Amino acid sequence: MTAMPRENLPMALLYNAGQILLSPALAAYLGYRLLIQGKSRAGFGQRLGNSPDLGPPPEAGRVWLQAVSAGEVAAAAPIIRHLRAQDRPPRVVLSTTTPAGQDQARRLDLDLEACFYFPFDFWPCVVRSLDRIQPTVIASVETEIWPNWLLAATRRGLPTALVNGRFSDRGFQRARRFRALYRWPLQKLDALLMQTEADAERATVLGAPEDRLRVVGSSKFEQSIVPLTPVEVQQLRAEFALPDGSPVLVAGSTHPGEEEIVLDTFTALRRDLPGLELILAPRHLTRADEVARLIEARGYHCLRRTGKMPPTPPSHSVRLLDTMGELARVYGLATVAFVGGSLVPIGGHDVLQPLFHGVPVVFGPHMRNQRELAALTIDAGAAIQVKDESGLRASLALCLQDDSRRVAMREAAASLIERHRGAARAAAELLGRLAGTETLT
Repeated sequence: MTAMPRENLPMALLYNAGQILLSPALAAYLGYRLLIQGKSRAGFGQRLGNSPDLGPPPEAGRVWLQAVSAGEVAAAAPIIRHLRAQDRPPRVVLSTTTPAGQDQARRLDLDLEACFYFPFDFWPCVVRSLDRIQPTVIASVETEIWPNWLLAATRRGLPTALVNGRFSDRGFQRARRFRALYRWPLQKLDALLMQTEADAERATVLGAPEDRLRVVGSSKFEQSIVPLTPVEVQQLRAEFALPDGSPVLVAGSTHPGEEEIVLDTFTALRRDLPGLELILAPRHLTRADEVARLIEARGYHCLRRTGKMPPTPPSHSVRLLDTMGELARVYGLATVAFVGGSLVPIGGHDVLQPLFHGVPVVFGPHMRNQRELAALTIDAGAAIQVKDESGLRASLALCLQDDSRRVAMREAAASLIERHRGAARAAAELLGRLAGTETLT
């Protein structure tokens, strides 16, 4: 087994001693997740370090990217595509923490050498995983800071990086309370590519060396979401049994407490726009039955995507998107979109997906996890932020009834996306250099 590195030994020993001391509690928690919640079962052997045994890396190198879940995989995807476009492309492996991340990676068809579950951050697990993967560079996406993984990699002389780096308001406040624990792994990173100046400042406060920080923007602006063609729109509308010419409100990634507001708002909007249709997409598919009951309790017929849509559904209907991975495409049907996790204190979700389709976006006040993107879209005039249910109703009505406003917001979205392209390319160039490959042509 690889020895514990001597550098930062006190903190390394403290971190690992803490794991040992807390091992009974950790084992009980893991047992609860496995046996009661059913979580962490997928890829359990890989989480213990039994990653794919890939053998020696090719001459061009092997890049290991860690992305916790679906959102981080979406941010990693443009970076991976730029890596694959290099003159001498390295092989790329991707690990995720959640099954949703695994599903997202499969859907995006990223031409990966391997896709697997990230090992638990215990010294034996990460060492075994590194032995089997044999990367030439490792990089985490957004906020993934795993001390033992970084320490074991630097012990082998591997370059390390953080790409698309960010610190949410809540994450930063939590990290500040454990600044010493963050300082030593952050100092192990050879490069930190941050989304905004605020993220870079927060990384510095937590101990990251300033000379290794660079602000490049968000790779999410380069997601491979292509606007639907008129033919594709027509086909998808038919699949959802949407009447010709009807305006559509898509409410995506909603949480408990938001579906009720959306349904009541939809009912109010239909008084002036009787042809308005609603597609409701809860964030977690495990809540699909619950949301279906909410829809029916409001007096609507619930038309589920997983069911058979009738050719001519009742006019008093709501479509429920209860499938995984379709929301980004379904936003292309929207006349206007509401992005959830924002009217309740969740922190908001990806506001860019509807913008790629040129769809005006409305979201609530709780956007701490998307603060930079929210601010950018508001300043550009591509999105509207509301305080409450009445604000939601007024803003949706404005977007639905004012054609010129929708056109202006669509143009603002296109301009915003074009201005912020480049972060994924910068990350790929960095990783290519660290892996020993040639730069992009």
